[in-house]
Amino acid sequence: MSDFYNFTNLGCWQQAKELAVEMYGISTDGNLKDDITMRNQLRESAISVVSNIAEGKESGVDSEFIKFLLMAKTSAAGLRTRLIISRDLGYLAEGDFIDLEDKLIRILAMISGLIRSIKRKVNVKTDARETQADQDTPL
Repeated sequence: MSDFYNFTNLGCWQQAKELAVEMYGISTDGNLKDDITMRNQLRESAISVVSNIAEGKESGVDSEFIKFLLMAKTSAAGLRTRLIISRDLGYLAEGDFIDLEDKLIRILAMISGLIRSIKRKVNVKTDARETQADQDTPL
């Protein structure tokens, strides 16, 4: 398979993977290590974002890829909510929270851009098929 089709080449996947690894590191220290429920939910949310990107890309179907990217966005929203709550509970220092939230917002923007790109590509294919069908239809 060409590297072009490899999900690990997607910038949003790379950034989401780095964030997931960072979440594991941050959640092993301080108060987060003691709140097992919050720690696990932060980790699972971060893993869900990166996993949905990978699973969608591997489906090989644009409409499925978009569905998985939307699921990645919803998982990212859940992660962001948990980060906010963790900060408010004093589990995350303000600087760590800002850094993680900024990374997450950039990932969300990348995912949104990828969705727009796929939709444009699908529309171009659809328009081309319709144009060809119009040309093939006898008057």
